[in-house]
Amino acid sequence: MPITRKTLRLIARMRRAVDRITDDLVRGLTASWVHTWDDLSPLFLTAVQDLLSGSPDQWPARGTVLRAERTLHALEQSSAALERLATQVRDDVPAAARQAATIGLTGQTDIVSSQLPYGSTLPAAAEHRQHQADAVDTIVRRTAEQVTVRAWHLEPAATEAMKRELVRGVVTGDNPRDAADAMVKRVEGQFNGGLSRALVIARTETLDAHRQAAEIGQQDHADVLDGWVWHAEVTGPSRARTCPSCWSKHGTLHPMSEPGPLDHHQGRCSRTPKTKSWADLGFDLDEPADELPDARAIFDSLPREEQLQIMGPARLQLLDDGAIEWADLSVRRTTPDWRDSWHVTPVADLIDRTREEA
Repeated sequence: MPITRKTLRLIARMRRAVDRITDDLVRGLTASWVHTWDDLSPLFLTAVQDLLSGSPDQWPARGTVLRAERTLHALEQSSAALERLATQVRDDVPAAARQAATIGLTGQTDIVSSQLPYGSTLPAAAEHRQHQADAVDTIVRRTAEQVTVRAWHLEPAATEAMKRELVRGVVTGDNPRDAADAMVKRVEGQFNGGLSRALVIARTETLDAHRQAAEIGQQDHADVLDGWVWHAEVTGPSRARTCPSCWSKHGTLHPMSEPGPLDHHQGRCSRTPKTKSWADLGFDLDEPADELPDARAIFDSLPREEQLQIMGPARLQLLDDGAIEWADLSVRRTTPDWRDSWHVTPVADLIDRTREEA
């Protein structure tokens, strides 16, 4: 039953390993996007300068912009580049997911063992290598399917946004060079919108693969487990990045039959297996205290400015006034073409709830 200090050390080590995988993935994708734009930006600068020279007093009409030879060439090149980048996403994310899933699956035996009396052993069946390999393969295939569906939208969405920016135009009459630079900067912003979406896909699918593998690894030990605990990062230097929803979910116990944690996009929360009591497992020994950090106690001890950074002023005031409970900070949402997930409850919804209860 106790989550020990050793348990927490193993989880922290696993989290750091998965963080390195996602960080490397993000760096690789970002570098590719930056290098690609470095090649594209001169094409757009030339195209915009042509449009400005042809219409010195006003920005050309939509049809003129989208029919201009150099504009068409720049957009065609960007479309092809975005397709290549989308292919990189479809290739790199499943590879990262395989690494993260392997760590999540193979690490569960040690985590469960860390909660049992010294010298206890777990069933050898959990160590079957073929079972682990098949489980990871299944997770990676599922990840590849999800990424393929999501990455398909990267190129058309970014290309259309770039077209809209070009049609929108710039204020004429300014210095032509400054006007052209401003326009290209705006087009770059729309091009990088594809990067933002790619990074969300990359982080979310890689972390989901890790969690799914952990779930499978824990099922191997279901006979000694009482369930799994939602584990958010509520200690250490990154705690301010943890959202109110995850703060409130941390430490909650869930049955083994429940998938999860159903964290939001890019959420870093993990599932920690929790063993049955030593007495229920047949050990006539005194159990040590549970070492899992208490999220509410930690939050209440934080400096006021850090509490505000995490919660925001309105949400924090509702907590201070006792108008809402800790659990009210999280709400489950259904997203089309994706799984359900837990998100921060909007302040407006919290206020409406307090009015209904008044």
